[in-house]
Amino acid sequence: MKNYVKSFLAAAAVSLVACSNINNYDHFVNTFIADEELSPMESIDSLKAVDLFVLNDQHIALIAQNSKSYLLTTADSCQNMYFAKKLVLLNSDEGVVKANESKIARLGDKYTECTITGLYKLHSVQLDSLNSAYISSFRNPQGAVNGSSSYPRGI
Repeated sequence: MKNYVKSFLAAAAVSLVACSNINNYDHFVNTFIADEELSPMESIDSLKAVDLFVLNDQHIALIAQNSKSYLLTTADSCQNMYFAKKLVLLNSDEGVVKANESKIARLGDKYTECTITGLYKLHSVQLDSLNSAYISSFRNPQGAVNGSSSYPRGI
């Protein structure tokens, strides 16, 4: 019986740390948007091939074929994106992504569809910073995100 209790407590502690890290990263991204003075965009035109990377349920990085990077935000109610195996960008107009109209869908064991609520242009340094903070959020056992906005800003 003691082994079951110990196993349960260990699993609960791991879950708590993981949730704390995700929440800290979510806060980091929201602060990053403000600190970097990222201006929301209404749409992104002429997207052909794209790569989508889930940062967390509410934040997804998009890298277009022309190597331009964007941060996509979704509503707080969006769930299950974090564990996506495959994402698909659903848009009403071919090659155009629009805030509050276009959607991201998670395919695989669960189907989740979320409306894109925000679009932000990122420079490569900003994308690297978001990615580094994402990785450090899981390496740091206290759950603090090691990100900095003291690097040079892109043009």
